[in-house]
Amino acid sequence: MSTDRDLVVKAMDEKQRLELVLDGAEEMVTEKELAELLRENAEPKAYVGYEPSGFVHIGWLIITKKIEKLIEAGFVVDILLADWHAFINDKFGGDLEKIKVCGEYFMDCYRAYGLGNQIEEGKLNFRWASEMANSADYWEKVLRIAKSASLSRIKRAMTVMGRKENEGDLDSSKFLYPSMQAADIFHLDVDLAVGGMDQRHAHMLARDAADKLGWKKPIALHTPMLSSLTRSGRMEMITGPTGGIDHDALARQIDSDLDVLVVNETLSGDTRNLLMGLKKMTSEKRHNALEVLIAGKRRVGGKTPIFAVINRGDNNGELAFDSDELKKMNKHLNIARKELFAYLGIEPDGEMSTKMSKSDPDSGIYLHDEEDDIRRKIKKAWCPEGVPDNPVMEICKTIIFPNKGELLITRPEKWGGNMHFKNYEGLRSSFARKQLHPADLKKEVANQMVEILKPFREYFKTSSKTLDAVKRYTKYIGR
Repeated sequence: MSTDRDLVVKAMDEKQRLELVLDGAEEMVTEKELAELLRENAEPKAYVGYEPSGFVHIGWLIITKKIEKLIEAGFVVDILLADWHAFINDKFGGDLEKIKVCGEYFMDCYRAYGLGNQIEEGKLNFRWASEMANSADYWEKVLRIAKSASLSRIKRAMTVMGRKENEGDLDSSKFLYPSMQAADIFHLDVDLAVGGMDQRHAHMLARDAADKLGWKKPIALHTPMLSSLTRSGRMEMITGPTGGIDHDALARQIDSDLDVLVVNETLSGDTRNLLMGLKKMTSEKRHNALEVLIAGKRRVGGKTPIFAVINRGDNNGELAFDSDELKKMNKHLNIARKELFAYLGIEPDGEMSTKMSKSDPDSGIYLHDEEDDIRRKIKKAWCPEGVPDNPVMEICKTIIFPNKGELLITRPEKWGGNMHFKNYEGLRSSFARKQLHPADLKKEVANQMVEILKPFREYFKTSSKTLDAVKRYTKYIGR
């Protein structure tokens, strides 16, 4: 028997369905394959995989909005609660019972969003990785994928775990993770794999494996990711203590801001000259040098001094420097490092070591946050005047406009009066020209997020069992 939704999907043409799927996507691999899928299949299958790893933050709204549009376009969507993957990745101290409770909390988040009917109709389904792991067929897929890829290829895909491929202290189970994630796609028999841009390596691994093994090749859709409100990396679901600084994330941030930094007069001339040297390098060498600089180290690849790489563009051998030159360069590097940490809003803990926790409660907004917490976090968020690439503007682009379609900034006439934006491009242009002050923007963004998150606050007031459990378990949440 056809439902109202089935009738609506049948009434849509291929172009309308394609627009629904592409709306808000950062990347589609590939649009041509997607068009063919929609032409041939009235009810294709998509999947999103999540490690149950902590409180759900507002970045989850981006993919969930996409899930809603996929269902509208005729897709059936599976949510994989990747409990075994979370176990491998040391979440909740590797305690599977705690991980499962967190997975149940994830289910509650979808119901709080308003997708209860889609769950009842079987258009949105929840699957547990541990159930798939009971199948010998699943593990055969894992092994076949692992055999189809080199170890270096697997290590590149490990970034999906929030781990860098060169981490040397990982237990050997970590190397199974990318092959397992690719196997999830094939075992669920999905047509479309959906995730944030951080999932790209794993999805490409699955596509490569499909080519080599003759399996159905999954299409991949990637959505934008939100930066941390404090600007140090991305917004994280993890809330437990992790320790250590994310040098890779900070290096990427500095790299993206180089054009601004080289003319930033709050930095010393020596630091700006150093950054000018970085601009002349290839992107890979520049990133490596930035990581080394942020880490407070002195050598790239264990050989060449970092200042030789920056000043001479050479990292292929040992170069000689006299002691006075070394002291001068070391001093410049220390100053540059401190100035860059100040720019990033991070307090260095000593000259050569820094601690920054991804668990900073003000680095992200969680679905269950109270109104005062939302306003406080946004008020503290990094949002410099005239610099539109900041976390508050990201929230406008990826959450407020897709949900509200507009943004009204209310302010007194003496400060220019109200400003009404019907699209993100207009907002970005006004902010970049300093026609809109960060304080006015933050005030309205906080109002909008308080309203958008109201259903979650109300849901968890009456159905708080799983959320309360995750709150009790936060001290066990791992990296």
